[in-house]
Amino acid sequence: MNEQTKESITKAVLAQLPTTEHSLQQVIQDWWLTKSSETLRLSPMGDMAFRHAEIEFYELPIEIKQDNWHKFILDCSKKIKCPYFIGVNTNDSKKKYMYIRLYDSKIAVVMTLYGDIHSYLDSIKVRK
Repeated sequence: MNEQTKESITKAVLAQLPTTEHSLQQVIQDWWLTKSSETLRLSPMGDMAFRHAEIEFYELPIEIKQDNWHKFILDCSKKIKCPYFIGVNTNDSKKKYMYIRLYDSKIAVVMTLYGDIHSYLDSIKVRK
């Protein structure tokens, strides 16, 4: 993955939104959690922009134990090849739960077939 990927995705989503007075570089900085090309994790502002642009998404519940959080985030950064957002929601009984919002139907289906995000991430081999 390279910087071009993040830039081309940002341009495509911007085309679906009313005009913005911000530069492309500023939008990239605001929408993505990191400017590096390593990850396609969205910031809350980026997730909102994708939803305003009516980009199709799939939301799946996730469970992460606190001691595995950093490994989980690193695995997601290296292995999920579509824009995604990790958030926390409250269900009807006011209990909080984590979710991942994927902006790619193929990855969402495969992840669902694996049963959970951890099995999906374990199945992906990353070249060193």
